[in-house]
Amino acid sequence: MATLETATDEEDEGPVPNETGLTPEPGKGFSPRDALVRKLLDIVVLPTTKLTANERSLVADLMLQLLDKVDADVTLEVSRRIARVSEAPNSLLRVLLLGEPDIAAPIIRRTEPVPEALLIECARHGKTAHRELIARRLDLTTSLADVILEFKEPEVAKLLLRRDEFLFSPNAIDLLVSLSTADVETQALLLRRRELEPAHGFMMFWWVSAENRKRILARFALDRTIIQESVQELYPIVFRGPGADPLVKEILVMLDRRHRPRGVNGEPVSMDVVIKTMIAARKYPAQEIIMACGMIAGVSRELVARILRDPGVEPFAVMCKSLGLPRSEFYNILLQKAGEHPLTEARAEEVLGVFDSIARDFARAVLRYWDWDANPRIARITRLLGFDEEAPLTL
Repeated sequence: MATLETATDEEDEGPVPNETGLTPEPGKGFSPRDALVRKLLDIVVLPTTKLTANERSLVADLMLQLLDKVDADVTLEVSRRIARVSEAPNSLLRVLLLGEPDIAAPIIRRTEPVPEALLIECARHGKTAHRELIARRLDLTTSLADVILEFKEPEVAKLLLRRDEFLFSPNAIDLLVSLSTADVETQALLLRRRELEPAHGFMMFWWVSAENRKRILARFALDRTIIQESVQELYPIVFRGPGADPLVKEILVMLDRRHRPRGVNGEPVSMDVVIKTMIAARKYPAQEIIMACGMIAGVSRELVARILRDPGVEPFAVMCKSLGLPRSEFYNILLQKAGEHPLTEARAEEVLGVFDSIARDFARAVLRYWDWDANPRIARITRLLGFDEEAPLTL
């Protein structure tokens, strides 16, 4: 069985060959062209014991000259019978695959293998219906899925996401993440995929439900200790020596073991100041408060603005955890009357659960991922989302 959806046996397949294996003589209403196509069809479907590959290819070439000049029902009959022939010439398969969806369907659904190159051509030049049929083939490959996804058709993408027999390429996952922003079903299907990685999950965090945010934090929990210990000796060399490499410096900052809140002039900031700043941020996220939070948290103002304006408040919990806020102080902040997104006591308990579920270093890693615009993969997804108006990306 080659597809997840097969044609029924009750479909009308046109004139049935007689006991000799040939189509009966044409009756009234048959044109000479129709009759010739059927005669040639009788020959091209003969077994290899009766027809050589060269002879079959010749008959196929003759049929190619006629197929676009006969009625659609004749072409459909050809497609249905050719679909059952393992030795069908590729040239004939190609013409049928590039026909209308009802003509191509028997070939796409055939139990015999179809050359991947022909399916790719069909996906690229066919209609949505062609791609839906191909997406159901059991022998679907990563390369074929990449081509199908180029068209960014939501329903076809969901068909692919439901398939577990193949793996998506990294570029395909990037594209699927960008297509999931407003589609809850796509989000749920994506979060099931084993190809999804932390960068994808932390980007999806911004547009998924509260429940899925908890799933993302649980699934992509990570401990940076091994990496931090490995690069520890580089910190004094890079940060105290002259002519520090800006790229190395940026990565080391991303990996910092424990962020120490700093003020305008780089001076250490006490926890009391951090708490007061977070209280002010929840009450009224004005520009000066956003700037202060950015300095204290060591992230961009753009990220802080996004965190403070997020209606779910989970990003705020991540930021507070990364700063080392005591649990009781964080909970008190949540219970205070906030400006844009006040919380009920029940909702505050849920957000406190997020705060409790993550380690401080992991919270710091999530925060850095959110602020990591220079990362090539994150930059690519950002462009796919349309936030960066550079040249369009393809798979």
